Amino acid sequence: MGPQAQFAWDALEFRTPAMLRVVDGLAEDALRWRPPGGSNSVGWLLWHVAEVEDNWVRDKLCGLPKRYPFGAGVRATPSDAMPGKAALLAYFHEVRALSRGRLAATGEPEFDRVIEDEAFGRLTVRQVWAGVATSGAWHGGQIALTARLVAAGPGGTT
Repeated sequence: MGPQAQFAWDALEFRTPAMLRVVDGLAEDALRWRPPGGSNSVGWLLWHVAEVEDNWVRDKLCGLPKRYPFGAGVRATPSDAMPGKAALLAYFHEVRALSRGRLAATGEPEFDRVIEDEAFGRLTVRQVWAGVATSGAWHGGQIALTARLVAAGPGGTT
């Protein structure tokens, strides 16, 4: 793996162990619990992290069609139809392994290639990977916060 790919990989993985420890400690009902005000559950956030990593890279960098292993995307799936914890974790780990392989296969000059994104405009491959990593870290923090709210009980304060 080249230096830029290694940097992207390290960024993806930096907060992952802490996020997964939080998820591992939750029961299925806690994984599905939604904070007041319509915020997303830990399960929804975990699915979203994996789906963004999978589909943004597939679509923008690999030229592959998006995929939805649970039949639809997280945003199109009602919360009561969310897959269970084991399935979500398996999807996350599968996507992360794909990302490692994709990064390992990316040569240094490829990180300067420019792509078009509907939401962000012109981006380099490097910026796409940076976006994937920052999205994962951001939502990983939301996972930790939501898990604390679950643990706090009905009042939602710690």
